[in-house]
Amino acid sequence: MSDFSKIRCVAFDLDDTLWPCEPTILNAELQLYEWLEKYYPRLTNEYSIEDMREFRVNFATQNSHIAHDVTALRTQSLVELAIKFDYPDNLAIDGMTVFREHRNKVDLFDDALPTIDKLNKHYKTGVITNGNADLEAIGLSEYFDFIVTAEEAGSAKPDHAIFEYARSKINLEKHELLYVGDHPVNDVLGSRNSGWKSLWFNPSGESWLEDLRPDAEIKMLSELPSLLAI
Repeated sequence: MSDFSKIRCVAFDLDDTLWPCEPTILNAELQLYEWLEKYYPRLTNEYSIEDMREFRVNFATQNSHIAHDVTALRTQSLVELAIKFDYPDNLAIDGMTVFREHRNKVDLFDDALPTIDKLNKHYKTGVITNGNADLEAIGLSEYFDFIVTAEEAGSAKPDHAIFEYARSKINLEKHELLYVGDHPVNDVLGSRNSGWKSLWFNPSGESWLEDLRPDAEIKMLSELPSLLAI
């Protein structure tokens, strides 16, 4: 077990670390699709929700310069669909408003908020996310000293640049930083290769398949305070 005695800041991933991601995104996409059915039926008459997902994936492949920015990808793919079906650009603007409303209706893991609330009495706390959840809309922004998105940083995990950008927000040394996340590559290897301590959140008990191991592993967020001896 690694020594966490020098840790002064704990930062978190969001999706699948503080809440389940898939049901949130699927619901947001469904609400958007139903809205499109009502106001932009030429699109939905030709494209199923699965077709729209495939279109967005293909658009992302063709526009790798914005691959780190999931909001831009969703917005621009909607712009392209508006053009394709001869609708105005406000389809994308209004559509993203619908999507964001439901994307931010998350169902936190039961121990997420109590854990964060306990930690931020002892440590600086932060967020580094590749996603586009709005913590202010969700009601969690007050619990964190910094919130870094891939959109803001101009790079996405596991890129070293986003972790270094986050470190500039808190002005601490790398060995004083701990990152908690569920994704073996984006979160664990990304933070470890950037000089941070890494903690793998692994609620389903998956096997570790990478060569470089996390500094620690937990199945429940509520294990974190005792791991840090608080």
